[in-house]
Amino acid sequence: MILTRRLIAILLAIILLNGTTALACGPFTLEAIFVHTVHPTYPLAQFAAGRIGVVQPSYARSYLYTAYRYLSGGSFSPSEQKAMVDLWKQRLDFSSDENPSDWSAVWLEARKKIPGVQERGEIDVYRAREKPNEYEWYVNCNKDSFETAAKALADRSLEYKSDSATLLAWVNAQDQVFSNCGSGVSIPEPLPPDARLLARQDRAYQIAAAHFYSANFDEAQKHFAEIAADDKSPWHFVAAYMIARTLIRKASLGAPEQKQESLRAAETQLKKILAVNSFAHLHASARRLANLVSLRLHPEERLHELARVLLDRKQNDNLKQDLWDYTTLLDQYLEVEEPKPDAVKGDDLSEWIAMMEAADKTAPARAVERWQATRSDPWLIAALTHAAGTQGTAADLIAAALKVQPNAPAFISARFHAARLLTESGKNNEARAVLDELLKNHAAKLDESALNLVSNRRMMLATTFPEFLLYTVRVPAALSWNDDGREIPADDESVSSEMKDLKGEPRFDHAAAGAFNHKIPLSVLKRAVLEKHLVAPLTRDIAQAVWLRAAILGDTKTAEEVAPALKTYVPGLSTLLDQYVSATTPQAKKFAAIYAWLKFPGLEPVVDSGVGRRSPLNQQDLYRDNWWCGAAFQPATDEENREVLAFTPVSTQPLLFLSAAEKAAAEREWTTLDSVGAGPNYIVDQVIKWANANPNDPRVPEALHLAVTTTRYGCGDKETGRWSKAAFDLLHRKYPNTTWAKKTPYWFKD
Repeated sequence: MILTRRLIAILLAIILLNGTTALACGPFTLEAIFVHTVHPTYPLAQFAAGRIGVVQPSYARSYLYTAYRYLSGGSFSPSEQKAMVDLWKQRLDFSSDENPSDWSAVWLEARKKIPGVQERGEIDVYRAREKPNEYEWYVNCNKDSFETAAKALADRSLEYKSDSATLLAWVNAQDQVFSNCGSGVSIPEPLPPDARLLARQDRAYQIAAAHFYSANFDEAQKHFAEIAADDKSPWHFVAAYMIARTLIRKASLGAPEQKQESLRAAETQLKKILAVNSFAHLHASARRLANLVSLRLHPEERLHELARVLLDRKQNDNLKQDLWDYTTLLDQYLEVEEPKPDAVKGDDLSEWIAMMEAADKTAPARAVERWQATRSDPWLIAALTHAAGTQGTAADLIAAALKVQPNAPAFISARFHAARLLTESGKNNEARAVLDELLKNHAAKLDESALNLVSNRRMMLATTFPEFLLYTVRVPAALSWNDDGREIPADDESVSSEMKDLKGEPRFDHAAAGAFNHKIPLSVLKRAVLEKHLVAPLTRDIAQAVWLRAAILGDTKTAEEVAPALKTYVPGLSTLLDQYVSATTPQAKKFAAIYAWLKFPGLEPVVDSGVGRRSPLNQQDLYRDNWWCGAAFQPATDEENREVLAFTPVSTQPLLFLSAAEKAAAEREWTTLDSVGAGPNYIVDQVIKWANANPNDPRVPEALHLAVTTTRYGCGDKETGRWSKAAFDLLHRKYPNTTWAKKTPYWFKD
């Protein structure tokens, strides 16, 4: 239960600070991430160390800050780099290096040393808010609370070594204080006037603390004020600090109408503490609280103040918290339904981040204007990010990008965008030269995402089919379950041994697969099979797609040409391929192909991208990725799902190595293939047509049985139930006594 509350508390904090978070439902499949768009490529430590690659405007703002500082000529010390990685890990994993449930251990160990103290269990540090928010938890007792209590106990053990009763009463009262951490209200009784002065002073502080932890903030403030007024109390200084903490806690958890008043009172109290030298030992803690209050009371002022602090070249031991606060404030202005970019004006860092994320039509011109005014690398990258090759300033931007030196942090981004803009402006030869030089001389500077982006651009500039194939091969930057869109690489414990073997394997990304499927005609694509330019697993994927696509489209010549190669990659298909080749009419060949497809549900007339289907071709996939499941869906494009621009592999531009006739042929082929619709519907239709024309074919009963099966274990649409019943009815009407009819007791509506 404590773990559950811890997760809920972390999620609550993230939701309260950054808006709503939606977590998807399973089952989830492993996804190949070729280009990271949410965060940089793992390990994140390399980004923190300055290997920033192609800076994506869609990165979370903490990464954009890091990129800006490097682009500006700054750097980070090793400890600052670690602080950033810790922050990123905490946000991505909803985790922290510390487990609050372990904080009480120091107190529990300390009390064990006192004779006569009863055993007690673990202390729950999470407490539910008051109604109507009782399903929200917060960390009530922090680490310092238990450490302070343990230190005080050590001191009192020396003070009361001859007075065990007073020491035991002190421990019992402190236990009572900590009983409020998780729930309830339990306040220690005041000591009588004749008790020892130190014991009465300690008890007064314990009473105040108990009120604080039980969320009785007005009482806590009153008691802390009384202690702070007593300059003889050992708790005099801490109590003054606790007044501010109480007011902040009240502002956070109390009634909304008193929030501002409580924060202003806390601000006043903290200013008093920071102004007095006798409180110097509390100044660091007070300053952290003052920063928190400023963040809530004066968000715009604090935003710009933090921006200046974060760009200071001096060592910043508070970098993690400063960056956390800064990006939280940015989120308040930019991560809302109606962003307020004007609110972040006032410092270059905030304006740059807002510009990188801008999606309005004026962004390109505004970015160029800032670059022209500053001639700085950050604003050059912002201008390049928003630029199109057709805009008037493209030539100036390209020239500036090509002047960036290889040792500059902006180099990779600048070269990538220079090549992109050259391509968009029709200067393909120049773009190709830029990319070739980058891949030849600076490949070591490219992280996996940047390498895949550059390779994609180079692929689209190929002038021959073999050259195109050379650049289609990608190694994913990560394999991720990506169930919530965070692109976190899957750990070894969460994947099967088979999936582990995928790491480092070459695959096709969606741009390469899209080109194979939509842009390249069979007359060209078959060469990838016959000439064997690619490694065997990738050639197999293309071979099965070429054969089935050719069979569906009636291109029997191509299907027969690639059949021998496909037999070497999928030996189990050999007999069925031989039946296809030996069939004497186009109709017989079509049915032979459909029959083979029924027995090999993993076949599909397209090339998969990413991880692809992992089940053997002759086995049904548990998640219904059978008989070309993708044909039943029209997935939203990345552009439709994305709010902020990101650079991902593209396949929208024409392929240079294809003739006009080949391009037209590819378009016709895809139009015909796309019209097939849901795989089960098409298969059932073809089987029924053949069965009606050839009722004595011994394969027909089995084919009808398998056709019904496709409607259950494939991906259908609203018409699939009708086709399922049609195949079922034909099987039971014409072949009622066959084994296949007995194996088919049902048809499937949906």
